[in-house]
Amino acid sequence: MTINGIDFDFSTLNANDVDRMLAAQTRQQERARTEGSRYTPESDYPAWLRFQCRIFMDYLDEVLGEGASEKLGLDGSNFNACLTVSKAFAEAMAAEKASVSALIHPTEERAQASAAQAIPAPMNREQRRAAIKAHPAVVDFQAQEAAKAARRAQLKAELEALDNA
Repeated sequence: MTINGIDFDFSTLNANDVDRMLAAQTRQQERARTEGSRYTPESDYPAWLRFQCRIFMDYLDEVLGEGASEKLGLDGSNFNACLTVSKAFAEAMAAEKASVSALIHPTEERAQASAAQAIPAPMNREQRRAAIKAHPAVVDFQAQEAAKAARRAQLKAELEALDNA
């Protein structure tokens, strides 16, 4: 997987990697519950930011391999950098899943193209007549006549307007 231009030996399609990621997530959530009460943004904002960074960096090192957070430029004090890397990690996982999904599930365009290429089986005269009897075209003659009458009235009004001009 490539995150911010750096390749890591991790894949969301590898069950072992996903197990490691879920275990790391559980451990870091537990750590946040137990140690997090010491750090609050209200009491010591810089310490809280560093704690959030350390949790995220430890998570990345556990999931992507030791030193991954350093490779990604995280130093443990810049929470904005952690958020940026977190977003890039999530996007890389989504892209990996999407690329495989495209292979597994054909897109609408592929389905439409294959349907357009399908040639209907030829029918003989008897089959064509049976198809027409089964699905006769429904024509509403009254609606057609009403539309014609309305158009005639409109044209008459236009002619009278031209004559009177």
